[in-house]
Amino acid sequence: MRSRSFWELDEEDEPLVDRIAAGVGRTPARLLAYLLLRTERETEPATSVHLQAGTRVNRTTISEALARLESRDLVERTTVRAADSDGGRPRTAWRPTDGVEETLENTYGSHAEALFELADTHRETDPSEARGRTREVETAPSSSVGLALNWRPNALHVPIYAAVAAGWYDAFDVDVRIDHHEGSRRALERVVSGSADLAVVGAATVVRARAAGEPIVPVAVCYQRAMTVLYTVRDVFGEPLRSVDQLEGKRIGMPPDSETRLLGRLFLSQTGFDDDSRIVDTNGEERDALRDGEADVVTGSFADPRELERRGQSVDALVLTDHFPIYGPTIVARERTLEARPTALAGALAGTTGGWAEARRDPGPAAERIAAVSDDPPDRIRRTFERAASAFGESDAVRERGWGWHCPVMWERLRTALEQGALLRDAS
Repeated sequence: MRSRSFWELDEEDEPLVDRIAAGVGRTPARLLAYLLLRTERETEPATSVHLQAGTRVNRTTISEALARLESRDLVERTTVRAADSDGGRPRTAWRPTDGVEETLENTYGSHAEALFELADTHRETDPSEARGRTREVETAPSSSVGLALNWRPNALHVPIYAAVAAGWYDAFDVDVRIDHHEGSRRALERVVSGSADLAVVGAATVVRARAAGEPIVPVAVCYQRAMTVLYTVRDVFGEPLRSVDQLEGKRIGMPPDSETRLLGRLFLSQTGFDDDSRIVDTNGEERDALRDGEADVVTGSFADPRELERRGQSVDALVLTDHFPIYGPTIVARERTLEARPTALAGALAGTTGGWAEARRDPGPAAERIAAVSDDPPDRIRRTFERAASAFGESDAVRERGWGWHCPVMWERLRTALEQGALLRDAS
């Protein structure tokens, strides 16, 4: 009996898998990484047997993943004869169409196109007609893209700054101009007015804008879960905050006209005792409302309680999406802009996909850039991003399809919840 040996992916190969996965999903990334690395060791293309042994992925899944990789022109199909062949039919085999760096660029570029196709499912106009108009309008595209962010520079923006630092926007010939604004609503207004091409906006704000008739389209979800929390300190609340039921009858501080207020009210509407809790406007810093005794609990981002912990206080928090799944910050565009500027916007999306991959690998360079224009030191920015990416950036959709993926069902579920909570058109 003759034995055969096969080269396998191991832990040292995971960084390449991770970089590819940002643009195509985990399983196709394992196959593509294997094919890329195998070309450095073998001259012949890989058969299905090689792929099964080398990636430990089953045959059916391999077939489905290879079909996606072929459709994006990331791998090509060929044939190979066994060394001991007696003239029978050659076996099907695959090899990558390019080297590692070219493949990464092609992966992110094709992922941007896939995100565009997904965005078409959210359009009010006929998606097939929109795509047809798109290719005709942008005859001489500008490489400049305005991106409005929903807050001052902070750890959640690391992927965008990582794309700048690593040159991913340059790789797609696009100049992304970043502007920061005070909240999701302000960033959304920039896109609605046409002052910006893209904006990062909270998911609930996106749904309300669409319900109000704004031709806004979600293009990519930056984080798969909203990062809003309800938190308090022990010496104010009087006991550890562990359960939603403890919020009954409490004063809850929320900033007016904000995504966190909208999500906080949505959360309370799901509890059944919304009318028994009193919302207090926190005009300024939410933590001040706790310290001054104006509120028993306040809303904020997941990182806000850490600031109080660093001051030695005992803090408890409830993560809203532990109880109700909601998308986090989302990149949106106007329908008209999607039609008129597909090449430039696709370049921005492709570059941001590369930025996400770079940030997961090493957020340091981006953290340095943000620290230079903010009050937080680089190490804190890096740690906060790593927590956000791990706790809020992953989902089955991301593992299967790559960064930014989203599902119409989730958007419809959020729209229904806002409507049931009388929040779809009234966020006061």
